[in-house]
Amino acid sequence: MSRSSRRKQDALVTSLLDKGLVRFALGERDEAIDFWQRALEHNPRSSRARDYLQSVGAITRDELDELGATTSEVAPVEEAPADLKSSPPVDSLVPPFTEELPAYSSGDVSSAAEFDPDEETQDLETLTTDVEVLLGQARDEEGAGNLEAALTKADEALKREPDHAAANALAGSLKKRLSEEYRKELEPLESVPFLRATDASILELSLDPIGGFLISQIDGEITVEELLTILGTFDEFRVLSSLHFFLENGIIELRA
Repeated sequence: MSRSSRRKQDALVTSLLDKGLVRFALGERDEAIDFWQRALEHNPRSSRARDYLQSVGAITRDELDELGATTSEVAPVEEAPADLKSSPPVDSLVPPFTEELPAYSSGDVSSAAEFDPDEETQDLETLTTDVEVLLGQARDEEGAGNLEAALTKADEALKREPDHAAANALAGSLKKRLSEEYRKELEPLESVPFLRATDASILELSLDPIGGFLISQIDGEITVEELLTILGTFDEFRVLSSLHFFLENGIIELRA
């Protein structure tokens, strides 16, 4: 498997694991297990998937062995940790729109026996993709109405060339359009957001600073409009994208 393919698979597995954590935090154990099992199917050696499934008693060591995990990699089945019983930690409930691309190094090829010319050529081509190509892909995604995917491409271009005028302009335009869409999802702004989770431990989930502050302010009384005013000093796009993620994933609900 090429390096670019591995990155895509790792991103998919991470997404499935985090979605499972959100469902578990909301008390939806079966849905969480489904996400974690799918993650394990994509990567049978995922330590996170194995740990989560073992902790909730959804899979045994023998079953893990059948999936290809080696004896040395499989941890003994233990009682579920206290934090997972109620609300397991997550790296970040608010997924970034960008992803760091690892730098290529000749040290990645450890020996001639491991060298695959076709694979290395593909990796080099991926890592040296021209900014203009990324911008072209971003514009294609924008034209298809996939604004979030378009922003991901634009941000990738900016990682390669932070001062690129066209990339900055496109990223700014996409964030403005997405902010408008996210704001519409929250209307009427007089609505009051409520946490769907019945366990207050959801407040202990590992969020980024904006996501954590947002969750801490949701008390069943403050309106969306008041919430946006309180967070007015923060980056508007990040605030709205965080609220969009919470709403889309059922972490919060809006009531009149």
